[in-house]
Amino acid sequence: MSVAETYLDLVILINGGMDTLLLNVLGRLLNLRIRPSRILIAVLLGEIPVVLTCYSAPQWTVLIKWIIPFLMILVAFPTRRLNVFLKALTGFWLLSAGLGGFVYALWGWAQFDGGLGGKRLTLVINNFWIIPLGAIVWWFLQRLWQRWQERKSILRRNIYDLEINFGGKEHGVVQIKALLDTGNHLRDPLTGSPVILLEEEVAVSAMPDNIRAFLDIPWKDYADPWPLLWKVNPILVKHLVFIPFQAIDSQSWLLGIRPERVTCFSNKGSRQIHATVALVRQVLSSEGEYQALLHPEHVQRGGD
Repeated sequence: MSVAETYLDLVILINGGMDTLLLNVLGRLLNLRIRPSRILIAVLLGEIPVVLTCYSAPQWTVLIKWIIPFLMILVAFPTRRLNVFLKALTGFWLLSAGLGGFVYALWGWAQFDGGLGGKRLTLVINNFWIIPLGAIVWWFLQRLWQRWQERKSILRRNIYDLEINFGGKEHGVVQIKALLDTGNHLRDPLTGSPVILLEEEVAVSAMPDNIRAFLDIPWKDYADPWPLLWKVNPILVKHLVFIPFQAIDSQSWLLGIRPERVTCFSNKGSRQIHATVALVRQVLSSEGEYQALLHPEHVQRGGD
């Protein structure tokens, strides 16, 4: 009766090679910065469960197997954004499960560790369906991942960093991300400036007190809210404007604010753009990728 032997150095080598491959593929799929030194440290962390399997109690091995992937992603791709970390961690698990499952099925089907006797060959043929099924599942997941990455790539090309100064003070500034919206054709009815649509919840904390107080007035109940500006505070006429837009069945209004300064940042540097900011109460991006919608003219002409 022969006893199977496991060579620790060989297992460490194979595990390290697979982890290196997975982390590099993951970094390229998510467009994360790949730094060889951090990948090396993450790979070394990945060897801890392998060593503990041979020299530690089973309960510690199971616990470490759950903790190590978190540490590997933190080391390989450091980020302060929770959503990026969770996507990287999920991607690492999916890649590990897909590649590991395929290799395991291929290894078992080929019976590298047991020879190809008559009875074992029958079992192998009966289990042959595992390989095409695994390939189909892997292809499906890869397609979903590719489509998600294509959408992300389009968003990245059309999202800009904005800094909006509402009141000239430090607390009157908001820094947001804005998506170029080719369907946004709104303009300030008095100045003609193109309009930026901004989530009200994001802007409210940076507004001057007199403008913030106006938000509590039920101006939407009025067919023509313009007289309210003169009635409540004539000074607000310089800073506020009502922007008409066509709703599904009637004309409605958006409350617009003329900020002191709007700065747009890109790879080419920063530039000032002329814009009126219109407030909307709905969330523009369910995933929080952006909080505002840019007018096409802000990009085509630089908003100057």
